Amino acid sequence: MVIKLLATFLLIVSAYIVWWAFSYAAWLWLLPAMGALACAIGLYWYKTWAHYFWHGIALAASAWWMVSTLRVSISGWPQQTISNSVISLLPGLLLLTVCIGGSVVIAKHYRRTSNAP
Repeated sequence: MVIKLLATFLLIVSAYIVWWAFSYAAWLWLLPAMGALACAIGLYWYKTWAHYFWHGIALAASAWWMVSTLRVSISGWPQQTISNSVISLLPGLLLLTVCIGGSVVIAKHYRRTSNAP
């Protein structure tokens, strides 16, 4: 059930990236959108290669968010108060939670099915 939910999440992410790429004529962004779409299809069909795609996407998204947050903090945090700074970090922390939690669930699922006779 959770894997189907993660696949649906990836479908939504892929559709949003495609919309964004067409809206801003940023054609290079179609590549990650197609990767997310391929991963979503693989997760829906429980393909063995799909978990590698998921881990790659999760690692890239987590690293990108951490690097972006580090750059902003070095250049001067844009929020005036601590509470506003913490609130501004919540969407990224939610993304990290989805990436890490999804990776744990997918790793357990694929480890269990690979040992099955």
